[in-house]
Parts: sequence; C-alpha cells; structure tokens
Amino acid sequence: MGGLSAALGAMRGEARWIGWPGTVVPQALEKRVGTRLSKDNLFPVFLSQDEEEDFYGRVCNDTLWPLFHYFQGRLRITPEAWARYVEVNERYADVIVGHCEPDARVWVHDFHLMLVPAMLRRRAPGLSIGFFLHIPFPSSEVYRLLPGREQLLRGVLGADYVSFQVGDYARHFRSSCLRILGIDSDPDWLDLDGRRVGIGVDPIGIDVAGFREVIDDPQTERLLADLEQQYEGRKLVLGVERLDYTKGIPQKLHAFERFLEQDPERARTTTMIQVVVPSRLESPEYRAQRDEIELLIARINGRFARPGVTPVEYMHRDISKPALVALYRRADVMMVTALRDGMNLVSQEFVLCQSESGLPSRWRGALLLSELAGSAQVLPGALLVNPWNVDGVVEQLVTALELSARQRQRRLETMAKRVEALDSRRWAEGFLTRLGRYSRRDRRTRRPPTVDAALEARIRRRFARARARTILLDYDGTLREFEVHPDLAQPTPEIRALLRDLASIPATEVHIVSGRRRRNLEQWLGRLPVHLCAEHGYLAREPGGEWRTLVELDLGWLRPIERLLRRVAADVPGAHVERKSCSVAWHYRQAEPEYGSWRARELLNDLHQHLAGASAEILQGHQVIEVRAQGVDKGLYVRSLFPNGREASHFVLGIGDDRTDHDLLDALPPGSVAGHVGGLLPSTRSGGGRREDIHIVGPGEVRAFLGDLVASMAEPAPAPA
Repeated sequence: MGGLSAALGAMRGEARWIGWPGTVVPQALEKRVGTRLSKDNLFPVFLSQDEEEDFYGRVCNDTLWPLFHYFQGRLRITPEAWARYVEVNERYADVIVGHCEPDARVWVHDFHLMLVPAMLRRRAPGLSIGFFLHIPFPSSEVYRLLPGREQLLRGVLGADYVSFQVGDYARHFRSSCLRILGIDSDPDWLDLDGRRVGIGVDPIGIDVAGFREVIDDPQTERLLADLEQQYEGRKLVLGVERLDYTKGIPQKLHAFERFLEQDPERARTTTMIQVVVPSRLESPEYRAQRDEIELLIARINGRFARPGVTPVEYMHRDISKPALVALYRRADVMMVTALRDGMNLVSQEFVLCQSESGLPSRWRGALLLSELAGSAQVLPGALLVNPWNVDGVVEQLVTALELSARQRQRRLETMAKRVEALDSRRWAEGFLTRLGRYSRRDRRTRRPPTVDAALEARIRRRFARARARTILLDYDGTLREFEVHPDLAQPTPEIRALLRDLASIPATEVHIVSGRRRRNLEQWLGRLPVHLCAEHGYLAREPGGEWRTLVELDLGWLRPIERLLRRVAADVPGAHVERKSCSVAWHYRQAEPEYGSWRARELLNDLHQHLAGASAEILQGHQVIEVRAQGVDKGLYVRSLFPNGREASHFVLGIGDDRTDHDLLDALPPGSVAGHVGGLLPSTRSGGGRREDIHIVGPGEVRAFLGDLVASMAEPAPAPA
C-alpha cells in the first residue's frame, strides 16, 4: 500500500487512516499503541493471532486472492474462516463509524474489506462511501465459484461509487451483478434498493513526483554509473517482482532459457537480472515457488554460463529505491510476464525512469508487458505478450532487443504521457471527484429504505380510525418476490394468511391488481375474500364473483405480435412467451443474462416498427417485455373504484414496484397513500401533494408493513375521523 499512501499523501492533514497495524499487538499494549498512532491520524483495528490467520491468511490470501486472479486450482475455502472475515469487516465498520462524522466521506480499499460499504450504509446512511478494488475482478463464471458471492456483491454495492483498474474488471462486476443478483445496469451505474450506485474505471498510477526526486538523487547517479561499468557492452533484461505465483516468474525464466537455446552465444551479450522481493515465506506454497525459481535459475546458469558470464543474476531481497531506479534506468528491456495483475506499477515505474532526461539515447529501453496485466490497457507503447506462449515471448524479446533507438524513444514518449496522466495524486483526486458526484446525485434521489417510524405511526393511526379502507396491491415484486419462472411465484402460506387477515377487517377491501393472467390469480388467490384484477386492468372480479372486462378493445395486432415473440423466444434458450387476453409477454428471466438483455434491446426496436399505427403499447418490466392494448392499464381499474373521488374518512393505500404500477399509483384519489417498492420513484404525473408517498425496500418489507396495519386494529381504537 506504499503507492496508495503516496496517492493520498496530499490529504494526510485532513484524512483519518483506519487499518490493521501489520502485526499482532499484545492486548496489554493496544491502548498505548492506539494513542501513539492517533497522533498521526492513524487509527488501528487490532487482530488476534487467530483472527489474522483466518481473515488475512485463509480468506484473503487463500480464497479471494487466487479466485480473483483466476487460479481456481489454488482456491481453498474454509467456512469457519469466512465467518471470521465477516466479523473483522464488522469491526472495521464499527471503528470507521466511531471516527467520522455522520456525513463524512469514506474511501474503502480492496478485497480485504468488501463487506464494509454495506455495513457502513446500515450504520450511517448519510456517509458518502467509495470503494476501489486494486486487484482484478474475475469473469462471472469464475466469480460464481465463491460460496459468499452474493454477500460480497451486496457488500460492495453499499458504496455510492465502485471503481476498478480497467474496463474489463468493471464489465465483469456488472455481469456478476446481473447473473447473481439479477440486477441489470447501465455502463456507469445500477439501481439497488432505491439507490443509484456509480460504477467507474480509475486506473491507478505511480507517485511521479516521488520517483523524480529519486532519479535526481546523487546516490542514484552513483549506482547507475556502477551498473554501466559492470555491464558495459552487455544488454540488460530486467525483472522486478514480489514473490507470488501470479507474477509469472517461472514463465519468464522458461522464455529466457528458450531465448538462449535458440542461440547460446546470446549468453555472452545478454544478462537477465531477476529481482524477487520476499513475500509470505511462512507459506509452504510460497517457499515452493521460491525453490522452483531458484532451481530454474540454477539450471539456466548451469547450461549457459561461461567463465566470467552469468546469464541470470538473482536478487532475492528487498532493494532500496535508488538501487531500483538505477536498474530501471540501465535496463535495455523491462520484462513483465504477470499471469494476472490488477495493474502492475513496475511497468509504469520503468517507463518514467527511462523517459526522464539525462539518459543517452543508446540506454533507452523497451517494455515487454503481459497482456494479462492491467497496465497493458494503459501503456500503448509496450510490446505485449501472452506469458503462457513461450515462443511468442521469445519472439517479442528479440524484437525488443533489436528496436532502433528512434523506435524505443517513440514508444517511451507515448507511454510517458500516459504515466504522467495516471499520476497517483491525480488518480486520488479523480476518484474522489466522481465519488462526490455520485453521492450528491444519490442524495437527491435517495429515499428512506423502509417506512420510517414516525410516518408509519401516522399511517397506522389513519388506517385504524378510518370508517372504510381500500388496499390495492401489485403482486410480483411487491407482495411476492420474483422467481426464475413466473409460475414458481405462488403465494406462500404467509401471504395467504396476511391477505385473509387484511380482508377480515370490517369495512376493508383488498384488491390484487396484477399483470398476470386471470387463471393464475384465480388458482392462487381465488378462494380468498379479495378482489382480483388481471392483465393490467382488463379483467376484474369481486370475491367469489364472475370475471368481467372493463373496456372494449381492438386486438387485431395481437396475433402477429405473438408470432414475432415466439420466433424470438425460439432463438433464445430459456425465454418463453405468455399469451393473455389483451396482451402478450416475452419473458427472458431464465435466459443467459447478457444474451437475453441484448436480444431484448433488439426486440424492442423490432416491436416499435411492427406496431407503428397499431392501438398497442410496449411495457418493460423485470426481464419481461409485454405488448398490451392501448387504453388498458391499472389506473383504469382504480378509477372504476373511485369515480367520484375518495371520501375524507376513507383510507386508500396502493403499493407497486415497476413502471406499470405508476398507472395504479397515479390514479389513486387525493389523500391516498402511495407505496413505491425498491427503485420505483414517484411519477412526474403524481400531482405533488395530492397523496402521501412512502418508499419500501422489497416484498418482505411490504408484508411487514401490511402486518403492522393489521396489528394496529388490535390497539385501542381512536375516535373516528
């Protein structure tokens, strides 16, 4: 996190840093350590030895790290350790809330703390929360292997703004939200529980000013002169990595060995310096990785070394900043063969050190970069390689060593501009600017996640003292959660009991106003003492009565549109068509999510052309496109119930969750209560103060709210209105 510290260095005076101190602190010393760190605005989250092993070792390093880097074979999942991951994230959230104001700006970093944003949102809804993932986000096919996949996604989506290193990672994240949570998104945002969450790309850069200071350091100049003398007349290929299986060090060594095999005389003219910074040597896997690297180097040197010539020089130690910069400045080729990397700042460091003034043109080097590193998408002058293709890497290495001075100079100049633009301080400022934009936008549109206590108490009182009551409820997405197939969304015993309890209240009518066919509603709810309205207001029946149509329609367009929808459904596995009396719907909830969404957009264009001049309209619901006759909507049914408006003592409540329910809520008589579920916001036709708008998270909260209304009738009755 050294680069992160530099990136946020400009805010050190005003920022508070919250994190693990990096070691297990004895409990007796925690208070003293905390006091000392607080003087520098550092606030520790202490972990015991067991917590460190479970949270950091077993989950972060053994589960999330290999999975996010596509090393499924190294994935180890420990349920007990996952529980510890949740506990530690909770502790972080508690410490954060304890050290910030209710409207503060909080920036959460990386895969260790993916649950923290949602935890903060629950504790302090007024916070402005950003989340940045420094490592790759894998494709949804890989990510879905994780048992806690949904929990992590919802944790991250507690933020106002979520950002990634490159566009591929953001695209994978959106795809996972669609496939796992069923939440579709635009390229730069998605709606969740009535909140808009921004999704962005903010590639991180290096501390440009800090590296320039080291470049100008006299010690760096001395070390560079020593390197030039030591390797005079030789080409220098440089590798600098932390010890980790994601860095592709063995693949690089295999490629260099093949390079020497093709022409053993190259060992006399070319030297590889491989710097490996020690990491996690307490792990048997990492020690095995070190041993493999050292055996490969020994084999290469055993095969190709000559008196006074060592083809691969190996440094397994930490290296000072001046020594590192001197190596960057002297190298002819920087070789980065990561098998997967979130960004890889080594490549940016090399470019900056090579492009700064003071180097003879003959020293200008070339960058050989893995196409699987994030930097490959931000450094357009690099020679890209697939690290698994040994012959391809060798071919590009030869090309890099043979580039003319002019070609090397041109490539470096192109990349240097990008490195300058990605400077870590600019990165931090850009992220925080976008966080501010999304958090302000969200606050303008954000609604309380559930009916707040004062408002609910007022509605309960109105409900209890009313002389008559009418409750109008949408079904799917409002009273009942969505299912993968509409026929699976049968009412639970809880729902049936709730409707029966509501309808049994004296002078109370319950109306289910749905887009479903009358057959579904009659089979599921026909024996309950409730009114049923099917197909968005076309058909209705009283409890135990006969179905009746509410309007006469021209349905000449219906059969051709049904044929079109069935042709498309035949091409989309999992899609199906539902024919109703005055409408037809194309469902794609069971289709492959991205393909289904793409075909849905294509279908919408076709429908607009086929329906030109027809008395029909197109409705978009939750993974369904429906074409229905014009003049039919849920508002038609509501207006038939209140032709003369609402009497003052009549309590009216309507609740819905999607665009089709705007018609229902907009038709409510003045003084009614309109419930908006999930992301449904009041229509622009709502008429201002004509009604009272409430916002509810989802079907579970709707049922709880209705249950509270039933319970209010058991309370001491107030005087009638």
